[in-house]
Amino acid sequence: MQRGDYFVIPMEDGRLAISQLIWLGSESEGHKFNNIFAFGVLSIGSDNNIPENNEYLMFKDHRGDFAVIFTSADKLKSGEWSILQAGPPHDSSLEELEFNMAGTLYRGGRPVRVLSFDEYQHHLLMGVSGYALVEKFLQQY
Repeated sequence: MQRGDYFVIPMEDGRLAISQLIWLGSESEGHKFNNIFAFGVLSIGSDNNIPENNEYLMFKDHRGDFAVIFTSADKLKSGEWSILQAGPPHDSSLEELEFNMAGTLYRGGRPVRVLSFDEYQHHLLMGVSGYALVEKFLQQY
């Protein structure tokens, strides 16, 4: 399991979400986010072919639009979400993924600085989604 890997999420309605691993929490400083990972979804459909397009699907929640989802790595580790093949990350701007976790800006899992409250909205929020919420996001398509 490594950054850039393509994997498949079987959905409750029988469709498959072809996704790509963007960031592994095990790479974080001191393994602070050891069991968390971030991914983007490339397609949702009936087959497990990796799409030609390089765009991650956009999802919506109460904060607005987003393309990166954070969740537990358990289903990847168990093989329930199976790895299809290795690949390079599609979006080089996500190479050093930046996110806000509890008011601290992290880059690639390393703390950078404390954010002012006004800055929160300008950074991806690490809101770790449970598997039911991941399914709910996927059902937007």
